[in-house]
Amino acid sequence: MPALRALPRLPPSPPPPLSAPPRLRVRFSLPLPRSTGSTCSISGTSPIRNLCFDSSACPLCHLLPTVSSPLQHHELETSCLVIGGGPAGYGAALAALRGGCPTLLAERHGYLGGMGTAAGLSCHLNHRAAAHNLAGPTYLEFVQLQSRLGAHYYDAHAQADFFEPENCKRVMETQLHDAGGTLLYHALLTTVQRTQDNWEATFVCKSATIRVRARYLIDTTGDADACALAGARMTHGRHTDGKTQPMSMVVQLGGFDPAAWHAAGHRLVAGRYAVEGDHFAAEIARARAAGEWTIPRTEIAMFWSMPSDPTRVTINGTRINGLSACNPLETTRAEIEGRRQAGEILSFFRNYIPGFANAHLLQTGPQIGVRESRRIVGRATLTADAVRARHIPSDTIVLCAYPIDVHAPDGNGTQFEQHNNTDGPHVYGIPWPCLLPAPQATDANNDTQHALDNLAAAGRCISATHEAAGSFRVMPTCMNLGEAAGTAVALAHQTDRKLHQVTAPEIRAALGGVCENLPFTLSEKAQPQPEICAA
Repeated sequence: MPALRALPRLPPSPPPPLSAPPRLRVRFSLPLPRSTGSTCSISGTSPIRNLCFDSSACPLCHLLPTVSSPLQHHELETSCLVIGGGPAGYGAALAALRGGCPTLLAERHGYLGGMGTAAGLSCHLNHRAAAHNLAGPTYLEFVQLQSRLGAHYYDAHAQADFFEPENCKRVMETQLHDAGGTLLYHALLTTVQRTQDNWEATFVCKSATIRVRARYLIDTTGDADACALAGARMTHGRHTDGKTQPMSMVVQLGGFDPAAWHAAGHRLVAGRYAVEGDHFAAEIARARAAGEWTIPRTEIAMFWSMPSDPTRVTINGTRINGLSACNPLETTRAEIEGRRQAGEILSFFRNYIPGFANAHLLQTGPQIGVRESRRIVGRATLTADAVRARHIPSDTIVLCAYPIDVHAPDGNGTQFEQHNNTDGPHVYGIPWPCLLPAPQATDANNDTQHALDNLAAAGRCISATHEAAGSFRVMPTCMNLGEAAGTAVALAHQTDRKLHQVTAPEIRAALGGVCENLPFTLSEKAQPQPEICAA
């Protein structure tokens, strides 16, 4: 991992547009007309920085052109396309770039961070295996950069890192920019298709469609959008009925009094920050009896003070059952219901929890928080039995110590599986084939073709059962999975191979030896293997 650098201070004037990697090519099927009095123009071989008019007369595009057509069409080429800018997408893009592979990261929002920023979920659960931090180099660097900005603290009891969402956005952008990456924001994926040895993905943007051609494609959308459009087989939610874990609207309150909280006998991390999880069952029971609580929960999942201002508190306590994050009509209902529940959360904390008497609603998440939706059917499938048995197979590329944590798709229960660690730490391995869609039979003779070559999923949409996905879905592990996928792409790019030809030991070695620095060896926990899906 390269030496860490302090983030540059924001300049007083707008920074220059990001420059593209030298391998990224841009073509315009509709050239933009020149404005009256301007000397700007766009050529068919312009780099990304010249999407804005490259002219000394308007270096920051203060002189805007008049566009004659309501819809433009742009075509881009790169070596690796990462779709989805959450923790997994950030880890994938940064690893691919640092491995020498030109990469474009496309994101539907106007910023990076995924659920950590788009949903406002600023708590990253990073459970240790005994005293061993299982995070990969990218996540460790991310934490250090946040700490330098004074925007991070760690709670050993909760085994969680806490960040400021705005800082997460800026750190991620800066790191990808410094690595030579290209970002495409406000891009909604519409099609994915295979053309010869490349992938082509089409995005709808404001007044434009953009088609990106790349040899390697990494799906970090969380919902396996790219893999589904490419024709990979999918699962959704639990096996019995397809229902998923509930969505939650993250709520942030202001006006919290840490001193009053502490005076009531509750702890403060570092003497400043209130953190509590799976708590307030008695208070919720009283509120429900008084007709003041309708949320289908018996406890508050978690709440925490924000790093830069402990009087701001973020709460994970709403619950919207029975709706799918892959259905826009149902997601709309979830957003509306989540904001209704946010008002109930505010009233509850004001009336029942010490330190919140003068609290007020600061914001809800910019979007609903999603725990589970679609997952690929991969070359291997991680099962709940493998998680519980702490299997670490020989093709492991990421380790995880977070237990199975499944919020019931219906009702108000939560399946959180505690481990006493008397016979060693709870840690299991996630195999590389779980990130690779199972090959498809596409011809009349049922011969296995290569329709899904050079495609990987990373994050919560990898191949796993409903219960197993309740463990690795946490954001540090998702970033580790993205980092592993991006590292694999870089290795394939360097040696002109297909993605599935890269091996797990190669990936681990490139990441600095995942699994090699633990108090046990891979072979001691190598059996049995996860379930293998027939191609």
